[in-house]
Amino acid sequence: HNSFGQKLMRIYNQKGIFSNTKDSEEGLTHILSEHFENVKTKVQGTVVMFSASGKK
Repeated sequence: HNSFGQKLMRIYNQKGIFSNTKDSEEGLTHILSEHFENVKTKVQGTVVMFSASGKK
């Protein structure tokens, strides 16, 4: 994020709008894998894009 985006994310996390300061690609993959057979993730800038299919 640029400096404005960083400040906005910090405010959102402090207010509880978001709660993702400790999120990671690995953590997302893990939790999705508990519920879906096929999981793909890709980091795009500061965002993790994902697809999941084959509900367990």
